[in-house]
Amino acid sequence: MAAHALTTTLDPVDPAMLSSAKSLAERIDGDSPAETAVRQILDDVAHGSRVVVLRAEDEVTPAQAAEILGVTRQFVDRLCEDGVLPFHRLPASRYRRIRVQDVLDVAAEREQLRAGGAAIRAALGE
Repeated sequence: MAAHALTTTLDPVDPAMLSSAKSLAERIDGDSPAETAVRQILDDVAHGSRVVVLRAEDEVTPAQAAEILGVTRQFVDRLCEDGVLPFHRLPASRYRRIRVQDVLDVAAEREQLRAGGAAIRAALGE
């Protein structure tokens, strides 16, 4: 089995990447969920956004998890210590690694809580 890079970065600063993203996005015309997702990624790059693609089973550092969640690294450390965010330590080390899927699960859970709070506020007329 071939080894994979941890991440793939699609950076619009590279003129070749920007041009390729625009061209490929225009050629994808299907409506399947995969085609829609790929087209959206390529559109984002074509419009100047830097996109990083990670596999769900990949692992990230607490700092990278914080970036994904839009919180501080210290908050991620607290989530780990409280058992909200599963992690493991590197062998003979104090450094933590967190599965991307676990980070995404916590992000989805936080979004549900936010949406629920907004719905309650709307119902109360605030």
